[in-house]
Amino acid sequence: MAPLPEEWNKLFSKAASEYEKQSAGVTRLISQQVLPLLLPITASSVIHDNACGPGIVALDILALADKAGTPPPTIYATDFNQAMITKLQSIIDEKSLKTLTAQVMDGSDLSSFADDMFTHSITNFGIFAFPDPVAGARHILRTLKPGGIAAITVWKHPGNVFFFNEVIQSVAPGTPEWFPIKEWLEESYLLNIIEKAGFEKEKFEVRELRTVWNVDDVEYTAGLFEGPFWDPAKEKLSEEQKGECKVVVRSLLEERKGKGIEMVARVLVARK
Repeated sequence: MAPLPEEWNKLFSKAASEYEKQSAGVTRLISQQVLPLLLPITASSVIHDNACGPGIVALDILALADKAGTPPPTIYATDFNQAMITKLQSIIDEKSLKTLTAQVMDGSDLSSFADDMFTHSITNFGIFAFPDPVAGARHILRTLKPGGIAAITVWKHPGNVFFFNEVIQSVAPGTPEWFPIKEWLEESYLLNIIEKAGFEKEKFEVRELRTVWNVDDVEYTAGLFEGPFWDPAKEKLSEEQKGECKVVVRSLLEERKGKGIEMVARVLVARK
């Protein structure tokens, strides 16, 4: 069963200060594979980084413009979590990023934005946390300019979650599987939402993107599995079992050292 909106909010508030570290950088690694699918991005582009978290996508876009020596596009970054926006705003202020604005906004209700506003809309691993994903997808479509392009990413195989379930079963056999967004692993689930929102079948495609949750440093990676993202998975464990989890995590990571944990995403790329 998917977490309730307030549960997502609580979880992301805990993780906001170290979101990229806690996610082992995999959401950035995927978004860096997505951006080449959305070109051209120019100084005249108006981009929505939807469910932006700490601004991973927006900051990467600005970094690419800076590297190319071209003027940056205008980017609106929104997230329903205040802690994430506060984190991003601190970066905006520190780096004086004049073309990037950040504001709290629920992805299910983008009514503050006008119709046909964006040339690009990117929702990187966020739609599954929307209170109403269909409404959110409708707003993505509504706010895109005609000819604009949207990208929505979800997980197909989040190997880190499968890994942690393996840990839990080793410590407490028979414990119910912990998988908050399992329905999203099926491509049909995403497509059903996109089609209900009004996207035209002939104007979108789905691709698979792959990366790896790095396990070169076992102790470092083991520490990530002690972060707030994994607290809900351990709720039904005793304190003794939680302690055993730490031992099992390290043991299983040793087996994957140098190989990592496979992470497979889907990206839906759609035109309006």
